Amino acid sequence: MNTRKTHVIINPFSAGGKTRKRLNYILNLLENYCGKKYSVYITKKPFEATSSAQKAIVNGCELIISIGGDGTIQEIVNGFFFNGRLINPACQLGIINCGTGQGFAQSLNLPPTIKEQLEVIFDGLSHPVDIGRIAFSDENGETMERFFVNECQAGIGGDVVKKIMSHHKKLGGVIAFGIVTLSTAFRYPNQLMTIGIDGIYKVTNRFIGIMVSNGRYTGGGMNLTPSAKVNDSLLDVLLIHEQSFFQRLWNFPKIYSGSHIASRTFSYFQGKSISLNARETILVEADGELLGFLPCKIEVMPSALHIMLDFQIEE
Repeated sequence: MNTRKTHVIINPFSAGGKTRKRLNYILNLLENYCGKKYSVYITKKPFEATSSAQKAIVNGCELIISIGGDGTIQEIVNGFFFNGRLINPACQLGIINCGTGQGFAQSLNLPPTIKEQLEVIFDGLSHPVDIGRIAFSDENGETMERFFVNECQAGIGGDVVKKIMSHHKKLGGVIAFGIVTLSTAFRYPNQLMTIGIDGIYKVTNRFIGIMVSNGRYTGGGMNLTPSAKVNDSLLDVLLIHEQSFFQRLWNFPKIYSGSHIASRTFSYFQGKSISLNARETILVEADGELLGFLPCKIEVMPSALHIMLDFQIEE
């Protein structure tokens, strides 16, 4: 029996609109699991999930359930904060994965079905996990800040997300991200960027892209940062160096197994604070959502969020 004051936020447009088609099924399941102490908000436009979560937590909600993809989770997590501080550090997050990329759900090893995920939320245990904070530039050159849960990328990742959002979400995560990433990888230019990690490592070079990860998986199963853990107080950094057409073709299948990091055309680091800069206009995305442009600064926020899981996270 659910005893926590619960607020459920549903993005009906997630998974290319497939969530909307399953809405009655989802609402019936919620009634069975949530009892009487819950409310539901169905979003109609971007950023409503943030304001809905923030209002619910201010009003005493102890559990927020996200029903959508990584972008929906990101919006909701931003609602846990006000002026950069957690409104209620004890408030918990439950995740029902109905997204295109499904990266964070995979990184958390959540079970595949909605029913099983509800069982995790109401029968599992609360675990502290890290999140990331990114300061980036908007289209007017103003500095903006967002919290993210799984990953952020500069370079090719931003271009892939832009194309996914425009045309391919209805194909589903693995197919959509696979097709768009493969086609983009062959055409995306090697761009000059500067990266700094923890004020110790700094390099300027040509990269296809740079990825900063909290979780292990992204983009429909791509294992780009295989050593990443959501509770190690570190961010994993993948540098995708300048590559020829044939190197890109050779390396692409390896990003699903994680074996790409053995190649000299990739570099792998871990750190707590990462800065990225470029003279060129380079897109930045986080959790499958376009944010803005470089320059940006990314920091880990250790154990900032409590998520319901059914297993002990590996230390």
